[in-house]
Amino acid sequence: MGHSEFEPASRDRRPSNDGKIIGAKRALKPQQVWAIRFWLDRERRLRDRALSDLAIEIRIVPRSRIGRDDGFLPL
Repeated sequence: MGHSEFEPASRDRRPSNDGKIIGAKRALKPQQVWAIRFWLDRERRLRDRALSDLAIEIRIVPRSRIGRDDGFLPL
């Protein structure tokens, strides 16, 4: 549902992302990654730690090794 151009309130409304930088976010620094890991360990959030480790590992493992036939699994 859109806003009507004849509705007085919608004429003064600005977009929620007006003036913000859009695009890809910058990568986390190693210090930030370790801080997140430490916090997840301290809070005993095992599932979240495993998912974050998997996400980081997927970004690190070269894609050319995924389709190999030597039994290599990127986990």
